[in-house]
Amino acid sequence: MSTKIGIISEGPIDNILLPALLERIAADKAGFTWPLDATDVAQHFPLRKRGHGGVLETVRALITALDTQHFDHACFVIVLDRKTEEVRKAIAHLILGRDRFVLGVAIEEIEAWWLGDRPNTFAWTNLRPNTLPEGIQYARDDYKAEEDPRPKKTLDKLTCISDRFDRSYGEGNADMAADFADRFWKRGANLDAIAVQCPRGFGRFQKAMANAFRRAKARSSSRA
Repeated sequence: MSTKIGIISEGPIDNILLPALLERIAADKAGFTWPLDATDVAQHFPLRKRGHGGVLETVRALITALDTQHFDHACFVIVLDRKTEEVRKAIAHLILGRDRFVLGVAIEEIEAWWLGDRPNTFAWTNLRPNTLPEGIQYARDDYKAEEDPRPKKTLDKLTCISDRFDRSYGEGNADMAADFADRFWKRGANLDAIAVQCPRGFGRFQKAMANAFRRAKARSSSRA
């Protein structure tokens, strides 16, 4: 038995990284032992937009569809960055009172959550703080991923410096994101470390997701 989770996000990197994070939140923070099947909900609707506009369109289409169709998802996870205030307000209004929806804000970009897991990021890049060139903020003890104005750029710099890769992360490399998620986050994402590094974004999202998984577990138990 698996539990379906619908993801509604701005792009492919979110859809690659989120399932691994959701698995760890479910298991570590909610005692949720069923395997998860977390996939992009947008594939159910013939929408052309991507980015935050596409997220809003998908949420609207999904809410309309929920009135007449059955979706056997335990919950729907929406993730945006903080530059989308008007869209976030519109989505918050649309999902008001619907407890199957969880809205998360990655502040700048989801790469901030990636960088917030410093032990795994250093292991993945085969780097250590004392091996980074001077001026790389990520090496500093007081680095805070949530305050990094350009997480993608920081990740790109790390992959450029590392001798483990034959290419850099650029503005978002899906293969690299999948490699990191598969090798490190599926089995051992440092959720508490990410929450400390990204308290407003990931910290709040993690609590909301843990509650959503507990509700899903309670519903499953009541049907058993």
